[in-house]
Amino acid sequence: FISVAGTIFQESLPNNIFKSTLVPKSTEVGQATKNYNYIERKELPIYFIQTSTNKTSISSWEAVSSNWNRTTQYESLIQEAVPINSLPFIDKSKKRPAVILHCGPKTGSTTSRMACRYELEKSCGIVPTGILRPHAYTDTERFYQMVRSCNKTHHFCAKSITMPINIPTFDDVYFIHLFPFRNYDDWAESALKQSYDRGGEKECKHVKKIFFQRNCTDSQMEIDFRKYGKTDLSMYKEYIVRRMNEKKENHLILLYYHRELDGTLKFLSETYDIPKLAGSDGNRKGNRPNGTCDKIVLDKFHECFSWQLTNLT
Repeated sequence: FISVAGTIFQESLPNNIFKSTLVPKSTEVGQATKNYNYIERKELPIYFIQTSTNKTSISSWEAVSSNWNRTTQYESLIQEAVPINSLPFIDKSKKRPAVILHCGPKTGSTTSRMACRYELEKSCGIVPTGILRPHAYTDTERFYQMVRSCNKTHHFCAKSITMPINIPTFDDVYFIHLFPFRNYDDWAESALKQSYDRGGEKECKHVKKIFFQRNCTDSQMEIDFRKYGKTDLSMYKEYIVRRMNEKKENHLILLYYHRELDGTLKFLSETYDIPKLAGSDGNRKGNRPNGTCDKIVLDKFHECFSWQLTNLT
């Protein structure tokens, strides 16, 4: 056994995965350890799954963030990662695996939200409201209260939440955070099109006004830089790294290809012997009307915000 950032592996990892090793000096191969070594933000492990081959790999946030730009594809990140035999071991007699789906626009979030609504009703008795989102979807405090109280639930959906240090420690939960990857330029085009799908040219004019007349103000709609997967992950990792260091909590970050959510959840179900999230194979916005907003709006979005993408470290 070997420990990386407080996580127990059943195998040896290559010494060059991270620029500075995260393995405590007291750790020896063949001996499980509970020792926890301080983890730097740049060394936060990022995991990948190729659902077509069921192969897993690992990288660091520093490597992922430096290689993730406007043209990056999921396959290119995997090529830079190090293959491993399996995801980290979880002792289910002590820890409940809690899969957190960090949702964002144009990455299958509608399917995820509906699946999580059903899951919460079935496993925790939380009856869905009229709003098409799961309970506590964007409410940080209520979200973690729900995770703690719904101790028979294994899947939760959230959007743009944080995890402040003052939230009580989760001693009996092993968090598995799923963040979607979609190529940035492809995501931006799809996010802008969503405005057209919802309101046609009238909605497009509204978005154009925000970008052009309000000095590059965040749109609060789908095409909002803050809602892109890398932006969300970059922000959230600050909270969990602190909690891993100060509270010794278990957090695993898995970056999955946005079209392979169902296969990813199936892999996690088989790996950790937990129920699969029902409904994750849906495609609720598969048929979209033709047309989109004027390209000048997309160009302005890139001018306003896209330069920040490579600065997310």
